[in-house]
Amino acid sequence: MQLGHLGIALAIASLDPRPETFAVVAATQFLPNADSLVIRAGLAPSEFHGTWSHSLAFCTAVGALAAVLFGPWLGALALASIVAHVVADLPTDTGIPLLLPFSRRRLSLNLWKNTGYWGRDMYAGYYRQPWPWILEGAVFAVVAWRYAGLLA
Repeated sequence: MQLGHLGIALAIASLDPRPETFAVVAATQFLPNADSLVIRAGLAPSEFHGTWSHSLAFCTAVGALAAVLFGPWLGALALASIVAHVVADLPTDTGIPLLLPFSRRRLSLNLWKNTGYWGRDMYAGYYRQPWPWILEGAVFAVVAWRYAGLLA
């Protein structure tokens, strides 16, 4: 899921619409993909993307750290956000190693082809497939519903 990650962050942040909530939720929503920066810097091979940063162990560690830094409520929203990121990446055909370090097995819903982790070709290939439009459309429908309710 590409732009859908922004939608997920907006939906979760709508539970407590304050700037600090959005900052924490958005940061944790995009944190798993920071591994692509490590790859782009030449510090890891391309296979590193979607490994440790997409595991439940990593999610738990980030959620615990957020709870210590920002309190239990924002920590819970941060945990929900990072777990939602990982779950949103499950439909890719390459799968996610949710159970690292206990298992390297990748779990997948196999709804769309992985088109990479960086650049224009990644977006172009991703959005040529039907499932991303369907699932991201649903995410942004929830966002519109949530914020319409907040503005009413």
